[in-house]
Amino acid sequence: MIRPRQTAEQRVEGSNGWMVTLSDLLILLLTFFVLLISMSSMDNKVLKKMFSAFPDSLGVMNVGGGSSLVPEVKPLVVPPVSQVRSIADLAALRKLSPALSRLLDDLERQVGRSRVKLAVVDDDLCLEMASDLLFGTLDASLKPAGRRLLALLGPFLGRQAVPLVIEVYTDNFPLHTERFPDNWVLAAARGDVVARQLQRFGVAADRLSLAAYGPDRPLLPNDLPEHRARNRRLVIRLAGWLPAVEEPAAAKEKK
Repeated sequence: MIRPRQTAEQRVEGSNGWMVTLSDLLILLLTFFVLLISMSSMDNKVLKKMFSAFPDSLGVMNVGGGSSLVPEVKPLVVPPVSQVRSIADLAALRKLSPALSRLLDDLERQVGRSRVKLAVVDDDLCLEMASDLLFGTLDASLKPAGRRLLALLGPFLGRQAVPLVIEVYTDNFPLHTERFPDNWVLAAARGDVVARQLQRFGVAADRLSLAAYGPDRPLLPNDLPEHRARNRRLVIRLAGWLPAVEEPAAAKEKK
């Protein structure tokens, strides 16, 4: 008996014909959703919030959206040094202190008076000098010029009966060496060298203290080479110097 041959349509209908219907249905659903999305308005804020939740939930560091994993820390801003009381009249200071007058004369003859800036701040006598005059670049060893300068200042400072504070400042150059891991260590090392040198000229150790400020209190922005050089400085502050010299002078005038 000869069997009749089946056409392609009959074979599909008899075996897996249902897959054709399912495929047509899925295509229609996909087309429907595409048309629905294209015709609707999207809320960008909602979408951004929704997508930004995925990195946080997976433990991924947030870059552009969502809540920050690290709390915001405000940078430390240290205001520049402000002078509350400054006496620029050197003639008045010379009259108050003959010893200071002799020191200024010696500085003018040997190293130049402009090398040491003098001011009275909050009744403290402040002697400011550039660190580049005392030390080499990124170094805490005294230059010959620095030794000569401290040799002039030492006898005067040794005769003053007030506490001395050695303040050392640097620029904000990102210092990181084996000896000096940062600017504060460099400032402390330079201050220690100056303190030991002044002790050789009779300044008692119990009168000395050190303040290594490093780059924290710039006088000028560290944006130009000359500004950086201005910020690299050392200040010897004689605490309460002005009242200490004014009282004896007032007593002499009464007599």
